[in-house]
Amino acid sequence: MLSSPSLSWQKLHDVYYSIRTCYDPLNWPIENLHANYRVAVSTHTTLIALAARSAQYPNVIDVYSLSGNKIWSVIFNSTPQEHIIDFAFRDEDLVVVLSSGKYRLYTDFEGTFNEYSYTDNLTKLNNQHDQKGQKYVITNLENNETEEIFDALEAQVWGQLLVLRHRNRIIFSELTTFQNYDLLLDHMDLAEVNGITFLSTKDSKTDFLLSYAKTIYTVKLDFLASTSEFIDQKLTDGPFTKVSASPSGSLISIFNEKSSKIYVVRKLFDKVLLEFDTSNESSAPFMIEWAGNDAIILSLRDEIKLIGPNQISISFFYDIVDQEEFDLNRLPKETPDSNISFTIPIIKTEPDGLRIITSKKVEFLSRVPQSSINIHSVGSSHPSLILLDCVSKLRDHSSKADTNISFLKSENTLREAMSGCLDAVLHEFDVQWQKAILKAVSFGKIYDNDYYNADEYLKVVNIVKVLNQLRYPEFGLFLTHRVVEHIGWETVIKMLLRRQAHFLALKVISLLRLSDLTDLVYSHWCCCKIKKERSMSDYELFRIIAKKLISYEKQKPGNTKRNHISVLEISNVAYQEGRLDLCKLLITLEPTMLAKLKEYLMIEEIELALVKTFQAGDLDLCRLLLLHFQDSLPKLQLFKLLNQNEQSGLLRDTSARQLLNDEDIKIILQDNLFIGGDLIGNFWVQNMAKHNASMLDSYYKHESKSLERSIAKVKKFLTQEKDVENINYEEVYQVHKQKLHTLLSHQKYSTIVQKELGVLELKKKLSEMYQTSFFGEKSLTDVLVKLIKMHQIKIANKVIKEHKVPQEKLWYLVLELYCRMNEFERLHKFITGSNSGSKLKSPIGMAVIAETCITYGAPKAYVSVYINAITDAPYGKIVELYLQIGEFSEAAEVAFNNKDSASLQAILKRARGLDNSTIDEIKSYISRL
Repeated sequence: MLSSPSLSWQKLHDVYYSIRTCYDPLNWPIENLHANYRVAVSTHTTLIALAARSAQYPNVIDVYSLSGNKIWSVIFNSTPQEHIIDFAFRDEDLVVVLSSGKYRLYTDFEGTFNEYSYTDNLTKLNNQHDQKGQKYVITNLENNETEEIFDALEAQVWGQLLVLRHRNRIIFSELTTFQNYDLLLDHMDLAEVNGITFLSTKDSKTDFLLSYAKTIYTVKLDFLASTSEFIDQKLTDGPFTKVSASPSGSLISIFNEKSSKIYVVRKLFDKVLLEFDTSNESSAPFMIEWAGNDAIILSLRDEIKLIGPNQISISFFYDIVDQEEFDLNRLPKETPDSNISFTIPIIKTEPDGLRIITSKKVEFLSRVPQSSINIHSVGSSHPSLILLDCVSKLRDHSSKADTNISFLKSENTLREAMSGCLDAVLHEFDVQWQKAILKAVSFGKIYDNDYYNADEYLKVVNIVKVLNQLRYPEFGLFLTHRVVEHIGWETVIKMLLRRQAHFLALKVISLLRLSDLTDLVYSHWCCCKIKKERSMSDYELFRIIAKKLISYEKQKPGNTKRNHISVLEISNVAYQEGRLDLCKLLITLEPTMLAKLKEYLMIEEIELALVKTFQAGDLDLCRLLLLHFQDSLPKLQLFKLLNQNEQSGLLRDTSARQLLNDEDIKIILQDNLFIGGDLIGNFWVQNMAKHNASMLDSYYKHESKSLERSIAKVKKFLTQEKDVENINYEEVYQVHKQKLHTLLSHQKYSTIVQKELGVLELKKKLSEMYQTSFFGEKSLTDVLVKLIKMHQIKIANKVIKEHKVPQEKLWYLVLELYCRMNEFERLHKFITGSNSGSKLKSPIGMAVIAETCITYGAPKAYVSVYINAITDAPYGKIVELYLQIGEFSEAAEVAFNNKDSASLQAILKRARGLDNSTIDEIKSYISRL
């Protein structure tokens, strides 16, 4: 029979607290943890960093998991000139501060780090004090001048801030932007600064407490405004050597070592809530932390003391091996040979409790949740306990179990009992108790006539499985459910990836249905593969990575052979590792063209960037890229780029071309569209250069294109005519005609001149017909645009037939112009009037019409008709178009007709908040499939 957890509970006022073991024993050979080591604990107490106290300047920092498994070591050859000052954690990133004015930020367990300066580009946080005190300066022996030096005394990490306390200043370094801020303390007597403590942060503002002399200052910083404010709380009972804020920041504990008294005050320091005398304790407090927001914890000799309101306290003791006199001041000087054997626990506040670390074990002190009290407390009559009791009575006293169930059903508390058990099991550490509680819920489900939500039960079971797996000593991630809720599952997955537990990460994602995080795992695995396989060729590595990403995509509906995971991080790792060919190959896997383009430009592969952009067929992006090159490149380099013929292809040598033997990779790498210099150059001429006559002339001259150069000059000459009201169209026509006839004698111009004469005749005819000049229109397309704007569609139709213009061009022009002009009724008449049959058709397809109308906000009634007439797009596209205009019933009908249950589920999810009839209709479709 399992012993009740309540036997180890202790009551403080009206609250139960318990200490539960996380790991015992630990897998490290550490003795006298506090006495012999400098210790830093990661943000969520998953890592412990240790450096020997015996060395004046640490050379080695060992990083352990919470279970005591050594993960990696930082080795730094410390010297008096450059040495390690301190170290701390930002989440699981280790920050090592050096005396040279720099710090290293380690971002994995492989020793990868970036080095930053905390003294460069300091932004002054101006304060309100004009008084100048002592400065910390030395004499530079090289130039015999005095200069101010930076000598960090300690390092802390507050969220994303690295905080370095110096003799005469505090430096804040932002660990994401790496901006440095300098807060001078020149107005203070530096010998009386006792320490700093984080209080709160919001946006760009941070508040902290500065213990100084006999008082405490609340310091308010605004990094955006580069200002600081010191608020003297005007205390007189200092100095206070230990200051600690509750997790909410509403209460402050302060300790005066001389008087041995601890005070708990409100944030505004306007009222003392508690005064506690520690002179009678086994030792002076080594650490003071908070357990929640209503109790403080003291770390004493062989003891943890928890102090609550009204000076009520409870103690949790450790075994005392040696009763030698305790002297806290001697501890840093003790050596491993010392016979001192008492325990000084290292404590760390967490969102739902307190972690206690000693040389032998790790424990967790927390307030007992109400759901656990309900099922474990002696004398409890809560429904959860009655349901749990059913399981224990089921084998030997089945009648009593039946009586309990009948009672819960008669009181309508069976559902409450199961919910209470599910909440309690999330806070339970003991596996046997977890099984017993879950068995009780499973038993209760049988008797629930209202069909208890099995998904909720399964979700809790899977969460418990995952938490237990994470807590294995192999991983050392002893996280509570409340902490996981606080930090999010994505952070947990990233912790597993740091430990290269990719399979477990995928298993967790599968169990908890966190499919959005799968890409993260695959991306990290690929990065690790690149870093590890140093002897493997770029092409073989690419083949492995591409196959891995494609295999993941094949698991998705549709069995696609294209990659949809962003490879930016992977390609950046390849670039950093000096694998340029691999980097270029990986960029081809990037699903987003804009991101792909940025990567090519980052590695300065401008020719490849241009070719791939044209192959993607994104004309706007092509224009943007060419404009960028036109502005940034010298003319000769630009013209050479415009005339390229894929000289920078990816598959240059034999090894690379062998990749095409794999059909999956061949689909990715082999582009059917050949992009040559003629295409790129002509595109540039038609879209950009035509607006810059001198640039265009230089290009034709560089390319020895004399004919094109002459034609360009003719076109420029012809388009100089301005539109003028009340002009004589016959006279204008004759002037233009005369200019063209002067070129007819040149045989090489005859074709283009004849064409221009035909357009000129048309301009004359239209100008006279409508009494408005068409001579200012530069091309036949411009003439068509003007006719459409004048709503002369029949004349436009006649023009395209006479001048052999494809009908598709007119449809595209009408569609775009009428949509821009909000002439949706005219557009509808144009589309329906062009169709003799019952089914609408168009030479450009109905899908593009529907999409364009949606973009410009056409009436739903018109758009619905266009969507219904689509025959040139897959049904999934039709479903999405219906959803875009809010036609959920029609979308569901299309999905049902195509037997696509996944699409129906997605439609139902998006239909939340609509009327019940629509939702019922969608559910009916789902049930019928």
